[in-house]
Amino acid sequence: MAPFILSVRPEPDCDLDVAALARRGVTALAAPLLAPRLIGPDTRPDPAGYSGVVFTSRHAVTGLVAALGGAAENVGQGGWSRLPVFAVGRATARVARMAGFAAPQVGHGGGAGLVPLICAHIPANAPPLLWPAARDRGFDMVAALAPDRAVEDVSVYAMEQTPRLSDDALDALAYGKILAVKLMSARSATLFCAQLAENGMDHCRPEIIIIAGSETIAAAAGDGWRQTYIAKRPTRVRLLAIASLLYHRREVLD
Repeated sequence: MAPFILSVRPEPDCDLDVAALARRGVTALAAPLLAPRLIGPDTRPDPAGYSGVVFTSRHAVTGLVAALGGAAENVGQGGWSRLPVFAVGRATARVARMAGFAAPQVGHGGGAGLVPLICAHIPANAPPLLWPAARDRGFDMVAALAPDRAVEDVSVYAMEQTPRLSDDALDALAYGKILAVKLMSARSATLFCAQLAENGMDHCRPEIIIIAGSETIAAAAGDGWRQTYIAKRPTRVRLLAIASLLYHRREVLD
């Protein structure tokens, strides 16, 4: 049995990772450690009060649309489609367009990658930007754009821990068939380590390669791994490329 790359991202990203790796000839397993739960804001936001909208994940788009009534026509008829939109990554931008928002300006490298893009398009002291986001955040857009550009952050979803790793993932770990784990958040890294400990599999660390989206994520994963690779930019494309390269060169590592 060939080894696997393990993706622990929330759905649908996890299955999309598996499909993308399969197209590269890489066997992968989906084992989400987090799942999104929509949470509505106390009041429905009014587009007239904002100079633009910032989306740092596809779940934020879904959450805002749900807060507006759950239909794309509410976006178009409510005036949201006239506001400039800024999105992290092409996938988030595509979801925003499908939801009825204006074609987004696309940045890469997480929320920090949007900051220069926003500053280039939104003048200082303009009305606030709306930032629908997760309840727990690894990046603070409010602080990043202060003091010249105001941001109103609204929690529209929460990432909640799944009960446990999937049986397929636990079996693959038990048989030493996980080549690498792709980690795109510090929280996922912490949860993966906790799952290893809870299932008595800390002894697997020396067999597993960590592919981390940043130094912070690698630090959250800790030490004791076979190797740790850190992407120069925290993008899905870069992490998938590293996973593919490691998979096809695994005979060199053995």
